[in-house]
Amino acid sequence: MSGKFDYVAWLRAASPDWLNDLLDEIGVLEGVERTTTSIILARKIDRTG
Repeated sequence: MSGKFDYVAWLRAASPDWLNDLLDEIGVLEGVERTTTSIILARKIDRTG
């Protein structure tokens, strides 16, 4: 990993509301100044195998 990020977290949410709540919880943690969120809508290439 390189670039402007200190940490990357891969999350899977059952719903947009659940994801929103989780991001709110992360945002108020001590030391968190800002977050950037990217959402994958579909997987076009399977690179797991």
